[in-house]
Amino acid sequence: MPVKSLPTSDEMVEKSVPPSHELEFKTYREWDGDRPSQTVIFHDGSSSWWIRVKINLSLRESMPRLGFFRRREMVRGFIEAIDFRHLDLLDDTVTRISLTLVEQSPKPIPTRRFRHEDQTKPNFLLSIAHRVSFQIDEDPEKMIYPILDPAQDLPTFEANLLENEEFITAAVSIVCFRQKRFAYKKVDRDLYIRGDEENIVNEITALTYFRGQPNIAQLVGLVISHHPYKTHPHTISSMVITGFLLEYHPNGSLEQVLAENTDHDDSMLRRWALQTGRALEIMHTHGRTHLDIKPANVVIDTNKNAILIDISGTGGYVWEWLSPEMIETLQDDTLPMDASFDQRVATDCWAYGKILLKMTKKIGATSFGKGLQSIGEDMTKMEPKDRISLSDALERIVGLEPRCIVG
Repeated sequence: MPVKSLPTSDEMVEKSVPPSHELEFKTYREWDGDRPSQTVIFHDGSSSWWIRVKINLSLRESMPRLGFFRRREMVRGFIEAIDFRHLDLLDDTVTRISLTLVEQSPKPIPTRRFRHEDQTKPNFLLSIAHRVSFQIDEDPEKMIYPILDPAQDLPTFEANLLENEEFITAAVSIVCFRQKRFAYKKVDRDLYIRGDEENIVNEITALTYFRGQPNIAQLVGLVISHHPYKTHPHTISSMVITGFLLEYHPNGSLEQVLAENTDHDDSMLRRWALQTGRALEIMHTHGRTHLDIKPANVVIDTNKNAILIDISGTGGYVWEWLSPEMIETLQDDTLPMDASFDQRVATDCWAYGKILLKMTKKIGATSFGKGLQSIGEDMTKMEPKDRISLSDALERIVGLEPRCIVG
């Protein structure tokens, strides 16, 4: 973009400007008031630029009484006043604008003119705008979208054809395509950190490998679009993967089921225990591990079958569901996915044992409940050498006689 002359601070209040309809606010982040950053899309005619404005300042120290939402409102009010037309924004990527407070800025951030009555509340950042210098570069923390490999033999869905999005978590939503509902797992997420795109690719690889396998999440296809960072509509760009679609299971997760204040047939809990364990056994047999086994990652389909989800093996993990020896590995600055295959299998099995123990709390002192508890305890012993294997656990579960609830 060509650089234009910058307005002076005296000109800022002389004339009115249109409201900030040119800006589309995306993710806001801060660290307890420190170093706030706001991602926006600046639309100018048919062109659009992605921008992350990073403020190297502690709002908590400067304005200690302001809460999170008021701080975010102040940052957004300040960004609305920035005249992005006078900045050298970078095409087809994310421009990072780093703002720093100085005693006297030789190059203050260019600010649009506004009417006094447009400012309904005092804005600390606007009051010091003349002392704010800026630096522009490409954002090293920008979201990375995997490039679609045309040789990949998977169904594709254009992102703009997905409808009625309902958000479930930061990374997963429910969408409709041709009146059918799917789970949509996205690259674009509020809590994105560099490397999340690799987890998406790993999960696509795992889902592709396990297509058709029972009790494991089934991939429907990839969601694609033109690159979201494309600045000018006439620019030719490769299609990118924005996420993938999975079969949608409306009956919630095992975590939700176990939290309900209702009883379940022993036979149903036995079924879910076997299905989850067998899905895990399939993964291990094919040389893959899960590393995030927990009730939230088991969902129940319309036929009341247990389905294991989030199978990338490289995504997040929860300390509560890691084996004691894996926690020791973490303390040595080794990530779970970098541990040996045997260690990863062991932590999967230990977490599976914890799921069985969670189930026993819904059963009570029946013979089936006592048997399942014994299996869970034998899988979660402190010393790995004292634990039973997954195959032994499944064999013992098969031998348990469930109690059915009548009525």
